[in-house]
Amino acid sequence: FTDKEIEQLLAHIPKWVKCAITEKAKQARALCGFYIRFLVGTGVRCGTEATPLRWKHLQWHYSGSKRFLRIWVSGKTGARYLIAKNDVLDVLTSLYRWQLLPYTSLDELIQAKLDRRVFVMPDGQMPHLLENIFRHLMKKSGLLKNSAGQNRTLYSLRHTYATQALAKGIDIHTLAKQMGTSVVMIERHYSKLTATMAAERLA
Repeated sequence: FTDKEIEQLLAHIPKWVKCAITEKAKQARALCGFYIRFLVGTGVRCGTEATPLRWKHLQWHYSGSKRFLRIWVSGKTGARYLIAKNDVLDVLTSLYRWQLLPYTSLDELIQAKLDRRVFVMPDGQMPHLLENIFRHLMKKSGLLKNSAGQNRTLYSLRHTYATQALAKGIDIHTLAKQMGTSVVMIERHYSKLTATMAAERLA
C-alpha cells in the first residue's frame, strides 16, 4: 500500500463497519479495523505473531525522558521485543474501550498485565478467518489489487510497514531486528526500493 492508499483504506473502514447487516458482523469488521491499524504500526506477522498477542505482552520502554510502547512477540524466528509507532497507542486505547475493559487508561491496563488476548471482540471471542473479512474490505474499498495486479492480503500490511520504515531512513539492520527477519531477507525484497529512496543522497 502507498501512504495515500492507507489513508483511503482507513477512511473507508468506518463506513464499511456501519453497513454490516448483523451486530456480530459489525463487531468482526470493527476488530479487523483495529487489527489493520496495529499491523501497519508494528510490522508484526499477521496470525502467527499478532493473533496470540496478550495485553500482558505490552510494556513501556524508557529512553531518557521519553516513553515508548514495547511489545513482546513470538513468531517463526523466535521471540523478540519491538517498538510500536506512536499511532499504535491510540489504536490500543480505542480497542480496549471498545472491548469495555474496566480500565481508566492504557497505562493502567499495561500495568495490570492482563492475561487476555488483545484482538478479540467485546465478549472475548475471536472472529473466524480475519483474512476473509479483510479480503471483503479490499473488494469494497477498491484496493484488492496492488500495482502489480496481485491480490492484497493481511501480510501486505507488513510489507507496507517495511516500506514506510525504509522511506523514513531506518537502516536495514535495525528494521530486520524490529521485524524479526534477516538483513538478507530485507535486502532481497527491498534492495531496489532502498536504492531508489536514497537517490538524492547517492547522486
